Amino acid sequence: MGLDLSFSDNYWEDLERYLVGPNFNKELIKKAYDFMDVAHEGQKRYSGKPYISHPSWIAKVVAQLNIGQEAVIAALLHDCVEDTNVKINDIAKEFGDEVALLVSGLTEVKTKTKGLQINQTNIEIFRKFFFSSINDVRVLILRLIDKLHNSLTIEYLPKERQLIYAKNIMRIYGPLAEYVGLHYFKKLLEDRAFRVLYEDEASKIKEMFKERSKDEIKALNLIENELESILKINNINGAIVEGRIKSLYSTYLKIKRKGEKYQVKDRVAIRVLTDNLVDCYTVLGLLHAKYKYIPEEFEDYISSPKPNGYRSIQTTVNWKDKMTVEIQIKTKEMHDFNEFGPASHIAYKMGTEVLENGRGMEWVKDLVKWQKGDNNVNNYRIKVLTNYVYVFTPKGDTIQLPKGCVALDFAYRIHTSIGDRCKGIKINGKMARIDDELKTGDLIEVLLGKKINVNKNWLDVVKTQWAREHIRKMVKFDQ
Repeated sequence: MGLDLSFSDNYWEDLERYLVGPNFNKELIKKAYDFMDVAHEGQKRYSGKPYISHPSWIAKVVAQLNIGQEAVIAALLHDCVEDTNVKINDIAKEFGDEVALLVSGLTEVKTKTKGLQINQTNIEIFRKFFFSSINDVRVLILRLIDKLHNSLTIEYLPKERQLIYAKNIMRIYGPLAEYVGLHYFKKLLEDRAFRVLYEDEASKIKEMFKERSKDEIKALNLIENELESILKINNINGAIVEGRIKSLYSTYLKIKRKGEKYQVKDRVAIRVLTDNLVDCYTVLGLLHAKYKYIPEEFEDYISSPKPNGYRSIQTTVNWKDKMTVEIQIKTKEMHDFNEFGPASHIAYKMGTEVLENGRGMEWVKDLVKWQKGDNNVNNYRIKVLTNYVYVFTPKGDTIQLPKGCVALDFAYRIHTSIGDRCKGIKINGKMARIDDELKTGDLIEVLLGKKINVNKNWLDVVKTQWAREHIRKMVKFDQ
């Protein structure tokens, strides 16, 4: 499934083209469009375009994903609560509770993350925080498409903002897209971020292949035609041949992985999308009969899928003039899954980590599968990391704590000496009690005293085992 990511100044007409079929109430979506248009009246983007160009484009992309009418309407309204005088109750009244919940989820995530300086040392914990903040995968999809549109217009932002934005793409949103199997968006987002963060490397690679680019484009067209002819002669009906030149970022990663001296030869990439599984192997046989292939570059991920569910046959063949071409062969259904579908076992790729109880936990396995193309909202629910809360230090560190923990647990989690000297707590800038329960997204500041003031009563306050054990030692207390 190829998405139309083009830009147009005819915002409604551009969206309307994709509101086809019984799953879309065009009249209701137009009502949402007009509602959004009035709410954002007079607002502009950094590019000088009307602000409505942003939600309209997001809605157009969402409409092509077939994740429900409510997601399209939420895309149109997603910035209304944050940037206009519209209240969430207004949205619920006009467009229903489901749309309001999606908009509210987006607003909450944006509010919790706005302005945070995320430290690289605990970035994985921050990703967990992000997941724990949402319970509907459509919120994440909308957020990723929001980020994608911003990345496609990033040149209009001040340079400092561009760098912060690109870092967050690489650290947070690219991996999040991979966790739920949205590889299409991951690739686009990371390629844009690479061009901002590594200007020199991007320019170097661009220059490296400048002389070859004309030959590559010519070869791409020729081999596409050649493959289409092979399919036609052998009665492989309904198959689609698509070609591309690999992106700068994927080329950079390959050079980095293989070493500086590695000569990239397979920037020309072709995919053959068939109607059925039998045709995949028939096409493979035809290609290997005509072209010499490179054995070490051959992988059959159809018979042995990757742990994340990815399925495809990958082969690299020697074409003409010493040029090699990477070819992927898969069914259309496999392709849609690989690009947009759920990845239910990405934890194998992530590996394990040790938590406070000493056990390894492949946390991403908690992601449930989600289905596209169904109006049942429950199909989009995700349940992950519900036994934890994620809070922030003033320096931008994300701290994972068990659900039900209190402010004093946080102090001891930072360091035992911080807990011992804790004389007060601020939560989100306001004074709080040391036994106040923490919620995901809270910003916690510990106020320190000079004297150790640990006492037995603190055992009735703290909830975490490590804090209880330390306090017992400090007050020489026996159970």
